[in-house]
Amino acid sequence: MNKIGIVKGNVCSTTAMPSPDDVKTISKFVDVYIQSDAGMECGYSDNEYALEGCFIRDNSEEIIASADLILFQNPISEPIQPETKKIIVANIDVFKDHEQLKLFMHKNIDLYTFEAINDGTGNFKDKFVNFIRFHMGDPIQSEYIALFSRSRVLKNGEVVHKDLLD
Repeated sequence: MNKIGIVKGNVCSTTAMPSPDDVKTISKFVDVYIQSDAGMECGYSDNEYALEGCFIRDNSEEIIASADLILFQNPISEPIQPETKKIIVANIDVFKDHEQLKLFMHKNIDLYTFEAINDGTGNFKDKFVNFIRFHMGDPIQSEYIALFSRSRVLKNGEVVHKDLLD
């Protein structure tokens, strides 16, 4: 995994939007690409992200095409059909919104719910950094492994936790 992408949302969710300080930590491990004005609703400027090592891109399509791991803050409106393997973290309720879930069902997608990086404690940065390290194969604490494993909804486009979707 070399590239992380953050796609712009239309509402501010400070628990779903990494701060410039968060991406400073992440950019030590990987390249971070963020859609222009993605942090605007939360009070973060493109310049703040750029100063912390982010690469700013104008459109989401470029980020989706090039990133290995993508953070979506909002629901999507079109199916994602990547040509290469993608790990996606979605800040949507895929357990209740089955229509939204269908838009992510592709053989090249492993989908995680936002709970993979947020357990309600507000400890976003540590979990997101460890989520990235987990996917890079770095050793992390067992509590994170359990959290991330429980949060995977799709593997290769197939539903992992069918019982949760009923």
